[in-house]
Amino acid sequence: MKTKIYQSLEEARCALLNLVNAWIEAKNKSSAYNTEIIRFQVSLEQAHPLEWLTLQDCSEKIFWENRTQKEQFAGIGIAFEISDGKEGYENILLSVNKLLENSPDSVRFFGGMRFDASVPTSPEWEKWKTAHLTLPLVELCIVDQSVTLACHIHTGANADSKLKQLQKMLESMRTEDITIPDSPLIQLERHDIPEYRQWCSLVEQGLEKINAGNIDKVVLARTAVFNLARDYDPTELLLQLRRQAPQAFHYCFQLDAHHAFLGITPELLYRRSGSQIESEAIAGTRPRGFTLEDDQRLAAELRESEKEQREHLMVLERMERLLQKYCKKTERLSYLEPLKLRHVQHLQSKMRGTLRSEISDSDLLPAFHPTPAVSGTPDPEARALIRKLEPFDRGWYAGPVGWISRKQAEFAVGIRSGLLCGRILRIYTGAGIVDGSVPDEEWREIEVKLQSWQYLLERT
Repeated sequence: MKTKIYQSLEEARCALLNLVNAWIEAKNKSSAYNTEIIRFQVSLEQAHPLEWLTLQDCSEKIFWENRTQKEQFAGIGIAFEISDGKEGYENILLSVNKLLENSPDSVRFFGGMRFDASVPTSPEWEKWKTAHLTLPLVELCIVDQSVTLACHIHTGANADSKLKQLQKMLESMRTEDITIPDSPLIQLERHDIPEYRQWCSLVEQGLEKINAGNIDKVVLARTAVFNLARDYDPTELLLQLRRQAPQAFHYCFQLDAHHAFLGITPELLYRRSGSQIESEAIAGTRPRGFTLEDDQRLAAELRESEKEQREHLMVLERMERLLQKYCKKTERLSYLEPLKLRHVQHLQSKMRGTLRSEISDSDLLPAFHPTPAVSGTPDPEARALIRKLEPFDRGWYAGPVGWISRKQAEFAVGIRSGLLCGRILRIYTGAGIVDGSVPDEEWREIEVKLQSWQYLLERT
């Protein structure tokens, strides 16, 4: 039977609500369920998920778009959520895998994890837990040009109250088409943690450890803290950021109104489709040039730099060792190719493999995170140094963010990211410190990486 494709979002909304109401009526006559998660969906001609998301009057939202822009997922409300406190996120992944065993392939949980679960949690990160994965109540998605409006029902505890919430959400869902213009954020003040002189001191301490042979690389981060003039909608911020970085992963995890973690990371951690897995190494940075000639000169300088190649190989070699550990066979797809973003360019190498049959995401994610691109090498020593030197809590910054389904998963590294808490915006950015690093140059590299965010900000 051919699937009906609705011409408008309003028609799709009405059709989906009818499916839910019919199911509720049938459910009242029978309490038997074949699965814990039920998904209803309808197809429609076209939609703009992020713009739709900005319209919805809901305090819990998620958005995910991969680098190819062929997959977009926007969700509102919470059909089911699972979070972990202090003991890491392996238990979460095992629980989600169990929930997904009998679920439709299109059911996805979205979320992220802390960079380092052993670091004390600062007040601004308390709501985020060690890890948090969410199944949205209502989802609007595009996958390979197929547009779907869907909803999820979890048949466990509180099912009746969630059903009422779902009905109300579908009844009040806004469906009009709008264009949201850029609207710069008004910043009242900015301060950096650490500030410039402290940053230089921390980099020098990192270099002392490197020169002493204790570590090969450590990634040090800082946060630019902006006090804003008013409250801003996180999804509108992401809409503007996305225009600044179209080649990146775009994500937003909103737990409450004006409280969200969002970003525009260029870096894939891994993508799994059945037994096939892809990963990559991204390390080494130069700014983009103002002219084509200048841009080509900077790209050549990046590729030919012994320091940048050395930093890149630390990441690449570790990722290839991991793939060899979990895969029956692996292959390198590219080596030291340019990854050109709007404001910066990086060195990128790609690889893929075929996983052994017994391997799952609960094995992969704890092993792949953190990469040397956000921690350093060797990892235990680098993380210990980060804990000692960095004067703030990274929270979810540089942790894994993404989604997981029964047959697929996609996680990126949560860099180029910000935490919005009311009128305070914290933007996190890091730099890899290796032999030959210069503190002032690393500070300036971070300022270049901040440009996509800086574009959104203007002073009063």
